[in-house]
Amino acid sequence: MPIRFLFVLMMLIAPSFAKAQTSFDPGEGCLNVADVSYSQGIGEYGDGGIAANYLHEKFSNDRFSIGAGIGYSYHQKYKFSAIPIYASTHYFFLDRRFSPFVNLRAGVFILLNNKNVGTNEKYSLSKDKQGLSLFVSPSIGVKMHITPSIGIMASISDEAYLVKAFDTQRNDYRNKLIHDLGISIGVCFQINGW
Repeated sequence: MPIRFLFVLMMLIAPSFAKAQTSFDPGEGCLNVADVSYSQGIGEYGDGGIAANYLHEKFSNDRFSIGAGIGYSYHQKYKFSAIPIYASTHYFFLDRRFSPFVNLRAGVFILLNNKNVGTNEKYSLSKDKQGLSLFVSPSIGVKMHITPSIGIMASISDEAYLVKAFDTQRNDYRNKLIHDLGISIGVCFQINGW
């Protein structure tokens, strides 16, 4: 059943490939991206989970855009949710329908629903109220236009969250950057007039 659905979908969108422009028009509107990702922890204190993001960027030329975004993520081992709020920028290597890109998201996050607190075990967070903290996420990926104003983006990212986590070697809570390596897929679209 899923194979038939994908085949029908590809047949419906195939005619639009011929008329798809080479890239988003920097003079018309903004780049908007909505994506979801799944990640695995990397490093000793890394933690994986799921995330969703929305960002809005303005093109400064054919290949470079800059703007802001917001997201939601859940971290499995630390058992907390976060809402990152960040500045975002994309650089597309080619001015074509299919282009690799690099992306950098940097800002702060709000910690929510923290359930693993003060246990003095690995993947435990401090009881101290955290407030706003650092969020950074560089990524690489590819963009492919389906129509002149809609495309698909896929990327690999390293998301890093600064938290006060339990250090098993020092037997105390310390500031740690917890990393996760994620794979995301999303839809990018241009809204004219923005």
